[in-house]
Amino acid sequence: MAKHRAIPPEFMTVSEMAKKMGVTVRTLQYYDKAGLLSPSAESEGGRRLYTDKDLVTLHQIMSLKSLGFSLDDIKQRLISLRTPDAVANANGGL
Repeated sequence: MAKHRAIPPEFMTVSEMAKKMGVTVRTLQYYDKAGLLSPSAESEGGRRLYTDKDLVTLHQIMSLKSLGFSLDDIKQRLISLRTPDAVANANGGL
């Protein structure tokens, strides 16, 4: 995880992410602990920082959960967004 002194505009805190997506901070912490969604970076003060790619991953998790998939199943089905090729091929994985 990268470290940053101040929070750059391309990052959001755990509370900002939770508010945007309508989940609790505790849910995001649980998904991190379960290995489903880890923050993209951490501030120098230890704050978890998320990006828009993390928002997309959380949306995938929430969508699969609403379809009845278990968290273990979701972990196996998440579409990787780590590389430009993975993003370009994402719609073929659904």
